[in-house]
Amino acid sequence: MNYIDKSEDINVDISTIFTLINNVDGYKDFLPWCKNSTIISNIDNIIIGEIEISKNLINWKFKTSNSYIKDKNIKLELVDGPFSHLNGEWNFNKKDNFNTQVSLYLEYQFDNRIIEMSLKPIFSSIMNSILDSFISEAFRIKNDKQT
Repeated sequence: MNYIDKSEDINVDISTIFTLINNVDGYKDFLPWCKNSTIISNIDNIIIGEIEISKNLINWKFKTSNSYIKDKNIKLELVDGPFSHLNGEWNFNKKDNFNTQVSLYLEYQFDNRIIEMSLKPIFSSIMNSILDSFISEAFRIKNDKQT
């Protein structure tokens, strides 16, 4: 099993960062490795989303079910993709009106050794930098609101 466990305190309000991370459809607009992202359904605080990754000439898709409590957490569970196991959780903790602690915990295992050998380095790289990517975009949104 592979694990990602990251946390950051950021100078962005909780609603901005939560909305950004929960909006799977918008990932393709700012994540450089995201070729396409789609919200398939959004019913009763459960989003089914699909992400297509393209990096180093390798393309693949995966689909997750994301149950959420607004401005609190997003729980991810694998629906389809090259994994035998993928689940995780984003957590959001309001420090004050302008600061938020954001954390991501993810555990995953690929379907088989051949897929793991080709995809694990790419996926690990993406997941290790994903929080930074969301934070950068949250700051861009925050700065746009202030101007």
